Amino acid sequence: MTNSKLSPDMPDTTPPTHARLTLMFVDVCDSTRLYEQLGDAEAQRKINRLLGALRSASEALGGRLVKEIGDESMLVFEHRDHALALARQLPALQQEHQMPCKTGIHTGEVIVRDEDVFGDAVNTAARIVALCTPGQVLLSKQTLDGMPAGLHPQTRPLPPISVRGKSQALQLLELAEEQRADYTQVIDRSQIPGTAEGATPTLTLTWQGGSRQFSGTRIGIGREPHNDLVLALPHISRVHLRIESQGNHWLIHDQSTNGTLLREQGAAPLLLRREHHRLLQAGSLHLTPSDPDDPKATIQYRIQPAC
Repeated sequence: MTNSKLSPDMPDTTPPTHARLTLMFVDVCDSTRLYEQLGDAEAQRKINRLLGALRSASEALGGRLVKEIGDESMLVFEHRDHALALARQLPALQQEHQMPCKTGIHTGEVIVRDEDVFGDAVNTAARIVALCTPGQVLLSKQTLDGMPAGLHPQTRPLPPISVRGKSQALQLLELAEEQRADYTQVIDRSQIPGTAEGATPTLTLTWQGGSRQFSGTRIGIGREPHNDLVLALPHISRVHLRIESQGNHWLIHDQSTNGTLLREQGAAPLLLRREHHRLLQAGSLHLTPSDPDDPKATIQYRIQPAC
């Protein structure tokens, strides 16, 4: 789920305020199968019963439903212990309604406007729920920071996870109120050869007429002047692609009409169309795949470890 934006024709009825809130995203799993097996009407009734029970349980704990989009609910709480109390109730709710859910929880500063909430904390909570498996509750380290140890729920830490759009890896914990024998044993990253944590590697882009270095950021490339690298050619899309760091590597995301041809050292050429790919150490990006030797639409890249 991403932030909704106000329509240009919709006036701001109240001025925005800032608040520190705990955000909870709950996503009903396997709804596609339900709609196919039960039919649209019955599947929708079944899902709505679970979402209604979730909303009632949230309100009883002082929470508030911000929005529902499809089968996902976004809830906010002024007190994080109330959000954690609801998280503890989720196994029983899922069992009662026979539907598993994914749940992501994060605490941070948000902008509140017209009963909606916006900001990086909202995006982070959405990223967390996307990482969950059915029935799992994941919460950010920030959710528990500063909480007295006696009030901490039973959790187990997970290895740091790099996600799209975040320069730093997420430090996540899994809610584990009941210690289960079948939990996967977590391996400390320091025990895996060659994967020690380090600074973001430097990405160097070179094109006809320029060269720039980037570290820990997002780079937009395309025809429009707001891009970080502008290539004003007719076969290149207005927003053609973006490259962003994810912890210790870089990802390319093609967003174009015609695609991007990727040539990497030691690998076969790869045509990306609305896809993403992890960049290897060095190679070239060809933004007009039909004429890959056109120097005006070619970008060379090299990734170097941070010093």
